Amino acid sequence: MRVFTGIIIFFLFFLGLGLYMERIITRQSGDLQQALNRLEAAVLTSDFAALEEQVKSLNQLWTATRKVWVLLIDHRELDEFELSLARAKSYLENQVYIFALAEIVQMKQIINQIPDKQKLSLENVL
Repeated sequence: MRVFTGIIIFFLFFLGLGLYMERIITRQSGDLQQALNRLEAAVLTSDFAALEEQVKSLNQLWTATRKVWVLLIDHRELDEFELSLARAKSYLENQVYIFALAEIVQMKQIINQIPDKQKLSLENVL
């Protein structure tokens, strides 16, 4: 009986930890999506004063998020996001706004997929 109780407690602990991590990833990906939406809006409206501020804000948010995600998520997805971010910053610095928008959309797509891939669902288990 003790072994069974120990196994149940162990299982519930890891289930709770998994659900907590899923919630963290979902919240942080939502924050990144909002930052990317603000950056996209600044590019579309040609608001160059807000553009630099949005890039700086996104970079700070990504740095904080990456510290948590590096422990939980496949590094390939993180690297893809970082490469897109670096390209977008380069395009914005060189005033190639069309390519920067393409990279922003790619970053949004990557961030949208991450919570879906980490979610505890039958599709991901099988």
